[in-house]
Amino acid sequence: MINPCHPLSIKRQTGFTLIELLVVIAIIAILAALLLPALSRARAKGLQANCLSNLKQLQLCWHMYADDNGGKLAPNPKKSESPNSWIPGDMSIASDATNTALIQNGLLYPYNRAVKLYKCPADIKPSLQSGVVNVRSYSMNCYMSGQDVGDTHYGFTGYTVNMKDSQILLPPPALAFVFLDESPNTIDDGQFGLGPSGPNNTDNEWLNYPSARHSNGAGFSFADGHAETFKWRGGRLPGLEAHPQAQPIPVSGTDLNPDLRRVQAALARLPGQ
Repeated sequence: MINPCHPLSIKRQTGFTLIELLVVIAIIAILAALLLPALSRARAKGLQANCLSNLKQLQLCWHMYADDNGGKLAPNPKKSESPNSWIPGDMSIASDATNTALIQNGLLYPYNRAVKLYKCPADIKPSLQSGVVNVRSYSMNCYMSGQDVGDTHYGFTGYTVNMKDSQILLPPPALAFVFLDESPNTIDDGQFGLGPSGPNNTDNEWLNYPSARHSNGAGFSFADGHAETFKWRGGRLPGLEAHPQAQPIPVSGTDLNPDLRRVQAALARLPGQ
């Protein structure tokens, strides 16, 4: 017979008390509060790295096209309906904005048959222009086999539209951007339209806008093959959340917009600048 006072005769208690459960929940909440910001930052950095990888691979396609065509750069026409383009289509039109066949018809697609290269992974919101989530996020510098926006819009002369890779001198390849991550509220054809700074910094307006998806910054790729993120120093760029026809930035005297000037410097320069 087992003694009733023997330890084996004592009924074991199971489960947690209410206080113990509350303590566990409180600890989990504290840990979540500490970890979630770090996880969010890590995710943002991962998206940024993925975007830069896409841009570098597109840049490689751009180089291979030039190598196969005697140094001629991939055409970058203003009219998106042109079939002879690095990318046809108009992202401001809903039917084009969701049409991956347009990407597949582009002149660079044969060099890397991956539609996802044309899309920033952080570009997940519907565009105010098309009303849908666009299949393409990247556009090309208008001075790369495109249009002389400075002359067309402002009468600036002396800027070179590079038609061959050997013409990329001002700025030099390491400083001349080719592709960028454009705002969904201005992206339309494949050309990123922006005028250079002009004589004595007389051009103080954006035409198209870069994105600000990556911690208030946008990805750019350059003619030497590298890619980097431009962090915007002047606060959020206008037009990103507004209608795409947002008014230009009023700038005068020494109150220059550092973000506009930074992009203009990587766009096109006059000899001696």
